[in-house]
Amino acid sequence: MKAIEPNRRILIEWPGANGQTTVQWTFTPHSDSATFVSTTNSGFTGNDDEIVAQVIDSTEGFTIVLAGSKAYLEYEIELNLVGDRFPQQQQD
Repeated sequence: MKAIEPNRRILIEWPGANGQTTVQWTFTPHSDSATFVSTTNSGFTGNDDEIVAQVIDSTEGFTIVLAGSKAYLEYEIELNLVGDRFPQQQQD
């Protein structure tokens, strides 16, 4: 954990395919009951094709986790999106 600013920002280092990347979540209030969450992942390394592949994988992963978190926080529904995305790993 690199930084936490309650209700504003979380900054961490994340293990990427070619080394550490930096991930930042920012939380922007939109009303008394709504918050916009933005995720930025930076610091990818490698050739152009490797960087594009890392960005696609990262974008997909964070989107799945945020969607599941939204369902849980708003409706108390556990979607199990991460487990369903990688069912083979659950069997091992």
